This record gives sequence, structure tokens and C-alpha cells, in this order.
Amino acid sequence: MKWYDIFSNIYDSSLEKLYFESRKRAVELLDLKSEQVLIDIACGTGANFKHIKASNINLEIYGTDFSQGMLRKGQINIDKNNWKNITLFQADARELTPSYLKTQTIKDLRFDRIICALGLSVIPDWEQVLDKMLELLKENGKIVIVDVFAEKRNFNTWLVEKFARADLNRKIWQTLETKTSNFHYEYLPVKESKVGGKLFVAAGVKNKTANTM
Repeated sequence: MKWYDIFSNIYDSSLEKLYFESRKRAVELLDLKSEQVLIDIACGTGANFKHIKASNINLEIYGTDFSQGMLRKGQINIDKNNWKNITLFQADARELTPSYLKTQTIKDLRFDRIICALGLSVIPDWEQVLDKMLELLKENGKIVIVDVFAEKRNFNTWLVEKFARADLNRKIWQTLETKTSNFHYEYLPVKESKVGGKLFVAAGVKNKTANTM
């Protein structure tokens, strides 16, 4: 995704103030525990890591993104902050399976926690990717998603979709609700005019009764 390779140069400075508190809330909902393994899918420049590390919980963290430019910025942020136990790798989210992770020498093939912020509105075949995420989640593991839905479309919606290469018509939280238990959903306090729609966070737990197919 060459546009995001270019976008990575200005992403943090141009947008992260908008999403800072939203990412913080998403990490709160992860309910992190010591010794867990977490993967951040569509991790971008690693903007979630500062909130995860602020918890001071001992975790093994993986971050993956399709954009090499975003990952380069993410590694710079990791090195600058001297964050430990974070491994980044490039991947198409549609190919994220345990067998693929083996080819990347990723030692953890299942995860206690998954976070995806502002990824599923951009990634093609997002419903397939959501199923891939749930396959990677351990039983009783938790997934948290942050994204935007344009309940009422306007010029700002169009602008965000063009600039971010996104589709803000996706009702991601509704699909997650059908596939997990202990579902939670809330809107986040960011003006719709700033992000093109309603910014939301949705969370769910994978267990035997959840429909992940």
C-alpha cells in the first residue's frame, strides 16, 4: 500500500492528536494481564504501543501492517522509547494465519489479546480479515476494535475516505457482535466533522458459544 508508505511521514503529526484518547480507551478495554501475548493488527506507526506500555504490564507484543513505511516509523518509535518485547512484521491481514506466522518465525501462533485501530475500514475483504483475527485469538481471548462509521455522509466523509483510502460505510461492530460474547460498544468523544463519521470502540470475547464462522 504505497500511499500509506508516503502517508507514514506525516501520519503522527497530522492525525494522532485526534485519536490519542480513543486509543487509550481501547487499551483500557483490552483488560491486559501479565504474561499475555498481544497482537496489534494494522499497527501503523505504533501509536497504540505508548498506551499499552503505560500499563506497566509485562507483555509480549507483536505489531503487523501491510505498509513497510508505517512499520519503519513504528520501529523508530520503538527504538526512541526503548520499548522492549515488541516485534514488528509486515503482512497482508488477509493472510494472517498460524501457518503464515510460522513462516515469519513468530513463536506465538495464538494471542490473548488483539487490537485493531482504524484498520478494518481500510483493509480489503474486512469480514474475512475479522474471521482471521478471531482464528488467531485464544479461547476467552479479547479483541478490541476502533473505527469510524458514517451514519450520515457528508463532504468530510468523502474527504476522509479519499485521504485515508477508507470505506466508512462498514458496520464493523455489528459483525463483531455476532461473532463474540461479552460484547461492548460505545461511541468515542471525537467530532464527526473531524473524522468523517462516528468514532467507536467495540470489544468482544472469543469462547465456545461465540459464532466465529
